[in-house]
Amino acid sequence: MNTENKYQKSIDCLNDAIGKEIATSLQYMYFHVHLEDAGYKYLASYFRKVSIEEMRHIEEFSERIMFLEGDVDMNPAFETRRITDIADMLRFAIKVEQNTIDTYNAAAKTTAEINDTVTHHIFQQVTQCEEQHLDNFRIELQNITDYGKNYLALQSIGHSKEIAKK
Repeated sequence: MNTENKYQKSIDCLNDAIGKEIATSLQYMYFHVHLEDAGYKYLASYFRKVSIEEMRHIEEFSERIMFLEGDVDMNPAFETRRITDIADMLRFAIKVEQNTIDTYNAAAKTTAEINDTVTHHIFQQVTQCEEQHLDNFRIELQNITDYGKNYLALQSIGHSKEIAKK
């Protein structure tokens, strides 16, 4: 009797995605706390928002694995990097998002080839979200490149004004 799960390729793709999402969520939360501490409220809150979105992806991927009668692997794909320079944070985030998009496009193709249309659709939807993250990180890096410390100073001043109101 063959007990191999006919959706094992989908499960493998989903578990790979979970590892990326866990690692990315932790990385972005690391960036969030450092930016928040430095008074860069806008970038801090954006990294926090994206970190939480990545957690939702973990949940969605995990639920799909359970439906496919697989087992969820909750291990991060990479260790959190100790990056504190803001431009370097954004460069790393851009690299992570692009890698994730490439991986999810390949996973969408794989799952379509084995006629797992639901998992294929999940990867398509999540890829759209990752592309939005990539676009926003590119814009933020470009703003820092174009306006330098002035751009970051405006965020810091805005944070200081909020504290003064309290």
